[in-house]
Amino acid sequence: MFPIIRNVVIIFILLSIAYAILSFTARMRQRASLEADYKTQSEIKQVTEKKDVFVARGMKRYGRSYKPKLILGVYVIPGLIMGLLIYLAQYA
Repeated sequence: MFPIIRNVVIIFILLSIAYAILSFTARMRQRASLEADYKTQSEIKQVTEKKDVFVARGMKRYGRSYKPKLILGVYVIPGLIMGLLIYLAQYA
């Protein structure tokens, strides 16, 4: 029983590291994209809205979108695959 628990803990730690890396890189790419969008705006829009406010609002929209939620598939997909393999090994 202990080897199974140990393996599950190790897998969870590895998946958590992968999730953190994916989440961090996705947020940095989104921030870079928003900063590039701000630079391409006209001068009038840049005067009326600060860069920090523009990026903060864009990141807030990003946080509510589906992309950060889809990154949670890092936990779901391997869990489903492991469950399927265990099922097939026991009953097939």
